[in-house]
Amino acid sequence: MADNPPPPPAGSNPNTTTTSSNVLEATNSLSQATIGGGAPSVVPPSPPTPSADASTPSVDPYSAEGPPPQMIRRIMYLQSLHDTEKKSIVEKYTAERAVLEAKYAKLYNSVYDKRLKVLVGDCDKEIDEEFLKQDPTAEIDEEEEKKMPVKGCPQFWVTALSQCEAISEILTEADVDALEYLSDIRSVDLPNGAGFTLTFFFAENPFFENTTLSKTYSIPNLYMDDEPMLEKITGTAIKWKPDKCLTHKTTTKKQRSKSGKNKGQIRTVTKSVKVDSFFNFFADVNVPSDDDTVNSEEADLIEGIIDQDYDIACSFRSNVIPDAIEWFTGEANGDDEDEDDEGWEEGDSDDDDDVFDEDDSEDDDEDNDD
Repeated sequence: MADNPPPPPAGSNPNTTTTSSNVLEATNSLSQATIGGGAPSVVPPSPPTPSADASTPSVDPYSAEGPPPQMIRRIMYLQSLHDTEKKSIVEKYTAERAVLEAKYAKLYNSVYDKRLKVLVGDCDKEIDEEFLKQDPTAEIDEEEEKKMPVKGCPQFWVTALSQCEAISEILTEADVDALEYLSDIRSVDLPNGAGFTLTFFFAENPFFENTTLSKTYSIPNLYMDDEPMLEKITGTAIKWKPDKCLTHKTTTKKQRSKSGKNKGQIRTVTKSVKVDSFFNFFADVNVPSDDDTVNSEEADLIEGIIDQDYDIACSFRSNVIPDAIEWFTGEANGDDEDEDDEGWEEGDSDDDDDVFDEDDSEDDDEDNDD
């Protein structure tokens, strides 16, 4: 009697791309790689060896001949199961998580809205009144504070950014003055978790015309635990004011013609040269598609650029934006722990004999004096 496989899962595509020839080709390739001495990327475990009295003859599905027909049918069924039911569950999970993320994003944003008001100085008087209410004995010397008026929390964001290692690596001294006009940073997930957009809000400033600079990361599997599948990284063109560009500098040099009718004449050549700057972060990043052909050296260079860029983006999205105050104070990068350990030197040996108390040290000094 023929070994009939169970029916395919509900909703499966009768035109599924998995065929018996696909399975046979895949298993034969695996067998040939093993027989030929090559190491496949993933070697499936060998099937259990039947006992001596087993009625079923031993069959090696990974032999050069490939798996038997009944196993091919089962593999096709497993592929259909993966392509329909599992993927359907993943789609539902992603959709439900997107709704949940959006719900809590609104709650987080209400906190960030209050933070913004404090940073730009809209709550100065209210905070002073609350301070005096909580401590009736406290005093505010208004006359003294008028001599050095401070609105809100100047340099809040540039201080916070300088404390985060991934971001501080791209900051330059020339960037600091421009970043003093940075008033807020937000991250918003794209619909259905297809990526996210970082938006930087700037007050009117002498460096560029833009009031916002943004960068969008298209990542279809943002809400999955898999390696992020970056499809596209889109930045913002900065409209620099005259002579205020921080990402490029203009160089001029003189050239003398050595031949032709202009021989001996001198001309001035002007060239724009890219320089290090935090604001280079807002440029587009080219993510190669599967159809692009690049050599190994180019691939390594592109991968390094993308990795660094995405690492910076995640530092904003997951660290700096939600915990900005802790980055501003230095608590987020463990500054307090470093201060506690300051002045202490680690010993070179684990032996207890090398460890002594400060009092013991003083006693030893007295003995030496005697």
